[in-house]
Amino acid sequence: MNQQSLSQNYSRVVNLLIFIFPIVIISMQVAGDIVLFVLAMMGIYIAISRRLSPFAIKEIEVFSYLTFGYFIAICLSVVFSGQVAELAHYIPRDFYFLFAPFIALSLYKADINLNYLLNGLKITLLLLGVISYIGHVEGVYRPSGVINPAIYANIAVSMFIIVFIFLPYSSLKNKIFSILSLLSGLIVIVAAGTRGAWLTLIFLFVVYLFFLYKQKTRSSRVVLISVALMILGIFLYGSMNEHVKYRLSVAYDQITYYHSSESKVYNPITARLTMYEAAIDNIEDVPFFGHGLRTSNITLFKNNTKPLSTILARFNHLHNGFLTSYYNGGIVSLSALLLLLFLPLRIFMQANSQNRENPIFIAGALIPLGFLGHGMFNILLGDTYMNGSYIFFLALFLLLTNKSNKTRNFRVLS
Repeated sequence: MNQQSLSQNYSRVVNLLIFIFPIVIISMQVAGDIVLFVLAMMGIYIAISRRLSPFAIKEIEVFSYLTFGYFIAICLSVVFSGQVAELAHYIPRDFYFLFAPFIALSLYKADINLNYLLNGLKITLLLLGVISYIGHVEGVYRPSGVINPAIYANIAVSMFIIVFIFLPYSSLKNKIFSILSLLSGLIVIVAAGTRGAWLTLIFLFVVYLFFLYKQKTRSSRVVLISVALMILGIFLYGSMNEHVKYRLSVAYDQITYYHSSESKVYNPITARLTMYEAAIDNIEDVPFFGHGLRTSNITLFKNNTKPLSTILARFNHLHNGFLTSYYNGGIVSLSALLLLLFLPLRIFMQANSQNRENPIFIAGALIPLGFLGHGMFNILLGDTYMNGSYIFFLALFLLLTNKSNKTRNFRVLS
């Protein structure tokens, strides 16, 4: 078999894994990890056999340094915690970042067909619709398959927005497929009942409209009006949905209770606001390298005997990714997290300023912005599903962005 045939077969395998990943990461336990593991092993083999370093390849070097640096920051938070023996066993949850450069290398050596990703995402949203329907039939209040509803909804939002962005660039046949999957995805996000995910989706819609406005072409104005009408329809659906109205009413009541009652009992809003208040009040006491991985809540609430504090001390994060990162790993961990979010965002924004119409750059920018939104009200990184999703999408879109910078055109997807 000649070199060209081997390269084509390799690309087919990588594209198949790209297609599979979104389907399994959110619907099956462990399966998403297996896909990333295979990609990492392929990357390691390439690095050894061809003497290639992901840190020396222009298209993936920034991603490689960011992810590896984040992993080092996590390790430092354990090393300097004074509890190495107790906390070291948590580090494997962040091995994603250690192997991320090799995942990027395996993608770099393939001829990536974006249709595999987009079709995988559409099938995923339809599959999640089935999962939500089954959960509803079985009487599950917030159907989310095999994972936590908050994580489930947040990842679904990221998948939804990618499909939404590429909708105008699809052929008629694919537009129908896309719209069906988006309708299913919207039902999934609403049914999961994660209010933070709803806010993130609204935020991403606003940012996307900004990107469309900046294009300033006749065709983009048509798309802008069409998208605005679609978003208006989504808001109308949400405003008439009893589940949405109930969840928002409960949130309002819980916020009112938090500010009016001296004795606090547990509910999701009270818990979050209590954690935020305690974290901000004690923020000056955080060591340079933090208190140690997954110790934020124990540090803040272990000496508080109030019933609510006893509950909060059992959590492993503060329901805010940035406060959690700072308490766990200090300024080092928080800096690594902010770089992992905002440096890629800067790359995508710079690419977009050169070519306003390429949806790869827009989708790329909305990935870190989406995860930033997720991290405002819940865990950001540290959960295996969130870790895997962010690394996969960021590696893929950074690579596509760096390669797309060599051409200004984007063809209509088949």
